[in-house]
Amino acid sequence: MNQPKSDRIFALGALILIAVVWIVSAARTQGDLMPVVRATIPKADHITKQDGDLYAAWAEPDEADLLARIAIGSADGYGGPLRMAVAVDPAGVVIGVVIADDKETPAWMGRVLDSGLLKSLIGKSYGDSLILGDDVDGVTGATYTARAMAQATAAGGRDAAAAFGHPVEEPGPPTIVFGPPEIVLILLFAIGFVGHQSRFPYTKQLRWLSMITGLIVIGFLYNSPVTIAYITKLVLGYWPAWQTNLYWYFLIGGILFVFTVDNKNPYCQWCCPFGAAQDCMGAIGGAKTRTPVRFQRLLIWLQRILTLAAILLGVWFRNPGVASYELFGTLFEVLGSSVQFAALGLVLIAALFIKRPWCNYLCPIRPVTDLIRLIRQMVKERWQQATQRTPAA
Repeated sequence: MNQPKSDRIFALGALILIAVVWIVSAARTQGDLMPVVRATIPKADHITKQDGDLYAAWAEPDEADLLARIAIGSADGYGGPLRMAVAVDPAGVVIGVVIADDKETPAWMGRVLDSGLLKSLIGKSYGDSLILGDDVDGVTGATYTARAMAQATAAGGRDAAAAFGHPVEEPGPPTIVFGPPEIVLILLFAIGFVGHQSRFPYTKQLRWLSMITGLIVIGFLYNSPVTIAYITKLVLGYWPAWQTNLYWYFLIGGILFVFTVDNKNPYCQWCCPFGAAQDCMGAIGGAKTRTPVRFQRLLIWLQRILTLAAILLGVWFRNPGVASYELFGTLFEVLGSSVQFAALGLVLIAALFIKRPWCNYLCPIRPVTDLIRLIRQMVKERWQQATQRTPAA
């Protein structure tokens, strides 16, 4: 089916606008780190910047008493690079840690800060691995953020200790993480692919199995659905290490692969946990599609504009967390403001009578999948035109 010309113009304009905002935001100068560095060791009389992201803190104006060295460590968080300013004393012990920069969703960052993780890092040695669940306590519902804080602190601690002359061993390559979440995700994609086949006789039953599994596993158990924040992260170029993020590469790659091969959406209709929650409410209330025909295009355009605005904000501030407005965390982690809980309640009540109100009218993922489908169609048309041309005599 041919897409309206307005859709193609909007898609092209949106991609150009995102590219322009990306370039302009990338050209902005980095903020001064000195206030953050000072916060790691307030008792220092003065601090001097040395090579790269390395600083020295002194107790006396004549530099006779070196209190600490401070280094900036970095690691991959959920939203992108997370940097920590880490102060280490001459013995190689961490005596101060402050977040220098992060791209995390504020709600998850607040959960980590409330957990006391930062305080637990004080007193660690530069040789400690700082692995969650080993010598550092994890934070339920904010694993990516907590792990990034610990890894960035470990990296900064090693750099600062090395400046003191301590024998620092560089960490080996990341360990490949492949477990139940990745296995379940692959199975869900396989189920969706089989269920999409026109001759399969149990599509409805298989879809419900897939949706309930997605609700429990992707939603409540691991809370790892596709979000506009993660898509914005990839647009910004914050590609995390594949060894420790196979789940996300399988999720995004699987969606793109199935779209390319089958032109089907393997996620939204088959394993999206928030979509499944709305379907469950709809099964209880007998929900129906109730979009008035005359308002259908208007609602689609409002959804697209809202999604584009969210991505542009995330790109402009170089922070994917700014782009997040979904209610996933409010449902699956019971985390959010009173406004978010009120909105969640309205969506779930509406889902009793209207099929997937969030997915159809507000979700930012649908415009993204529509864009993927449009690009696929345009590429297919170009390919057909190229193959149908007869060579000149």
